[in-house]
Amino acid sequence: MNFLAHCALADDASNTWPAGEDMRQGLLAGAILADFGKGPVPTSMPNALQTGIRLHRRIDAFSNQQTAIREVCATFPANLRRYAPIFLDILGDYYLSKSWDLYYEEPRHIFSQRCYAACVEFRDSLQGNSSLQLGKFLSYMRETDLLANYDEWQHVERGLHSVLRRLGQETLSQEVKEAAIAQRDTGEAAFRIYFADLRSQLPHWSALATTHEGSQS
Repeated sequence: MNFLAHCALADDASNTWPAGEDMRQGLLAGAILADFGKGPVPTSMPNALQTGIRLHRRIDAFSNQQTAIREVCATFPANLRRYAPIFLDILGDYYLSKSWDLYYEEPRHIFSQRCYAACVEFRDSLQGNSSLQLGKFLSYMRETDLLANYDEWQHVERGLHSVLRRLGQETLSQEVKEAAIAQRDTGEAAFRIYFADLRSQLPHWSALATTHEGSQS
């Protein structure tokens, strides 16, 4: 899952879990901040943010095992398949943005502002280079209102290019764009399957709100 889907699932969790409402901001922030730090979740972080990061990681682990996702990844050209799950994450935000009203009553542009506010509330919990990277990315998200505008294909292409740059695989740019365009109108059916699967799992993961790092991650 990418940023919009992670945030949507975090908000779903806050509505589903017994203690979710009390930690809603941390769950929303963790949906984004989790991508700006690796390794054990620091126990110095507020508990709500720790829980948000653990939920983000649980979602990623579960989605990596989903049959629908694996089947879609297998349709990518052979030389792109090792990276296909990352590309599919970005496409997932495109599909969710297009079909947002099927899942949620709150308009995307209002939801997105809640997510940015949650990140601002907890951004000082990150240190060093991670904090600098988050600050730059958060500025970009707010300037473009990225979470509300993932249905604009330019954001998908920019996200794909960013991934390739981090991987040192920019020579694949044109091929990846073509593969993404091939998925653009055919991949939404699979997205609806695996997104529904993830939403159905959330009530079973409420223990993440009380589980300390070391027994769950």
